[in-house]
Amino acid sequence: METTVNNSNLTELESLVVSIIKIGDDFDEKPSQCIANIRDISGISNNVLRGVLSSLLQKGIIEKGQYRDWE
Repeated sequence: METTVNNSNLTELESLVVSIIKIGDDFDEKPSQCIANIRDISGISNNVLRGVLSSLLQKGIIEKGQYRDWE
């Protein structure tokens, strides 16, 4: 997941997920974090995390991204 952060109108869980994404590696000059890492760091269940990520996508706070195959 990649993020461009605008913290207005975020829930507590959304803010937590955004803060976790921010500590991830930069990918294409944007902070990125894989879903498994977000889940492990936050302790949020898969179903709840799916809802939080969906909300952040709809709000335009994060973008879906996929790591390129460098091999």
